[in-house]
Amino acid sequence: MTTPAAKGDIDTLNWDIPSGEPGSLDYAHAGDYSSNVIVANLCDTLVRMKADLSYAPGLATSWSSPTPTTLVYKIRAGVKFWDGSALTAADVAYSLNRNIDDKVASNNYPNFVDVSSIKATGPLEVTVTFKQPDELFNKEMAATSGVVAKADFIKKKGSSYGKGANGVMCTGPFKLADWKANTSIELVRNDAYWDKAFRAHAARVNVSFVTDTTNLTLALKSGQLDGAFAVPAAAIPALTGNTTGAIHQGSGLSSYQLAPNSTAAGKDEHIRLALSRLIDRKALATAVFKNSASPLYTFVPPSGWDPEAKAVYQSAYDALDKPGPDGDAEAAKRELAESPLKDSTVTIGVQAGNTTEVTAVTLIQEQARQIGLKVVIKQLQPLQFSTAFYDPKARAGLDFLLTEGFLSVTDPLDYLALGPVPDGQFNWIGWNDATTAQLIAKARQTSDATRRARYITQAQARYEAAAWTVPLLSINEVTYLNKRVTGAPLTTAAIFQPSLAVIGSAK
Repeated sequence: MTTPAAKGDIDTLNWDIPSGEPGSLDYAHAGDYSSNVIVANLCDTLVRMKADLSYAPGLATSWSSPTPTTLVYKIRAGVKFWDGSALTAADVAYSLNRNIDDKVASNNYPNFVDVSSIKATGPLEVTVTFKQPDELFNKEMAATSGVVAKADFIKKKGSSYGKGANGVMCTGPFKLADWKANTSIELVRNDAYWDKAFRAHAARVNVSFVTDTTNLTLALKSGQLDGAFAVPAAAIPALTGNTTGAIHQGSGLSSYQLAPNSTAAGKDEHIRLALSRLIDRKALATAVFKNSASPLYTFVPPSGWDPEAKAVYQSAYDALDKPGPDGDAEAAKRELAESPLKDSTVTIGVQAGNTTEVTAVTLIQEQARQIGLKVVIKQLQPLQFSTAFYDPKARAGLDFLLTEGFLSVTDPLDYLALGPVPDGQFNWIGWNDATTAQLIAKARQTSDATRRARYITQAQARYEAAAWTVPLLSINEVTYLNKRVTGAPLTTAAIFQPSLAVIGSAK
């Protein structure tokens, strides 16, 4: 799903990432929206994600599984890094192995938990062996986990890899030309790029980090910016009908959640359940998100269900014990009364300047007052907000974080590996249910989509009953394009494919 294909090249594309400046361009530490988008336009992945979220060959021309615990990739010949050196299987193996190196502490590690070894088994062949079957791994090779960079360059850079204007060396359609801290990142076209379908239409891209909704809206309306992915819902009314461009909405893998932190209130199941039963999701979707979202009652949004087993997921979703879209204040009040912390103050963190998030949590604050729960809002600056997902110190003083998360691929296990399992990256409260963990592990070893869905939905019934997190909304992908440009993908693929490369002249 894309806007009409570009008809020609442009000299410069001025683009914005409303989620803020990346903390790093090291693919191993690219955990948020901003860093993933930039990395995807600089660095290629083994498998290519298509706009419809299906998969195609990338740096690997093909892959095969000679045994249930072996995956063999044939690496594309003739691909070169920006410095002119040839891509080798050794570069691929080294890049992937960094994700299982404790010293690197890769954000992608959950996708490599079943890996036994990754080796170059030929000049253009890489073999991955697993401790047990892993149906998720190859799908993740189309996202940031599958990024390949130049091994010698990474070794030379050491801990500074991914930082500064000369921080990465990849094979993608753009080269990193400059990085002005707190201001912008500049990309220039790689004229030697191997994939004609993703040859960059823009000779140069200026990526800015305007996170304030009002300033972003003005810059888009005036034409100062040509466009943006992940446009805040609060900007939709002002941008709709604008003569210089248009809002486009597409299906996405994103969702809004109240993620509990490891505080007494965050770990209190009664408070989590009270919030889940109280919140008027319909009002959030319509009044706050301007109909760019829909009520959600599970950690994994329906857009992330495997299409082959959709009926299994839908049946389990319908069977969940959940309030109506308007919420149930009486049920929430009864649940809160069970908490020893019912008179406590709950602090929720949001990104400063994001009008949508601030409005959403203000509405939640007002609703909480109905049941006698006091909510305090704490606005975090963009860098602190993005850091809070990975650094407990950045979450200090917060009981919940209002988060917009996204699946990397269309598979619930992509999210579940990060969530309601003992070592889940976002399991900040340390929620631990042995049966849930066993069901998720079985699902990952199961290739049949229907059987896998049954394991997953059994686990879902358990973690949703405990409100492991508080799901709120399933979110559309919202993109703004100036009328002079076209070609943008309108799905979550915008995060993981070279999405800026396909944007070009509309004339």
